Amino acid sequence: MARRIRRRRSKLRAIAELIGRVHPRPADVDAARVMAAWSRVLPEKIVARARPVALTRGVLFVNVTSSAWAQELHHMHDELLTRLREAVKGARLAALRFKVGPLPDIVHRPRRPKPPPPVEPLEVLPDTVGRALAALPDDELRDRIARAAAVSLAASARRRRNG
Repeated sequence: MARRIRRRRSKLRAIAELIGRVHPRPADVDAARVMAAWSRVLPEKIVARARPVALTRGVLFVNVTSSAWAQELHHMHDELLTRLREAVKGARLAALRFKVGPLPDIVHRPRRPKPPPPVEPLEVLPDTVGRALAALPDDELRDRIARAAAVSLAASARRRRNG
């Protein structure tokens, strides 16, 4: 018995629909940028009690912990809006609306630790270190320990000077 292979008929789709699946809309990019700037730009006491939840048609909706905070932030509307606009240049941000609601978690991007400044190793190791290294039979090991000791001693000398 022969099997019939059924082919799926695909519909032609508009290029805008296909691009929309892989590329975010400008409004989505604005929302992400504004929400990321919220915790960077505003004071910690505000960030602890108010968080943005949506950006729709230029209005940033912000959940707050209480009606008292909603009223307080409403009075600070212009200042908060100015800070956010300065932090996120070009974002379509027209107004802020505050309502009592659950606060979403703050998304923290892990920061890369700054590499330590390069330390110039000491040219000459102290005699006691030199004598201890001379007792090592492995030349490669002796060289590596000598370099590590030179860098470490130079770094500790710098810390003592800068104090």
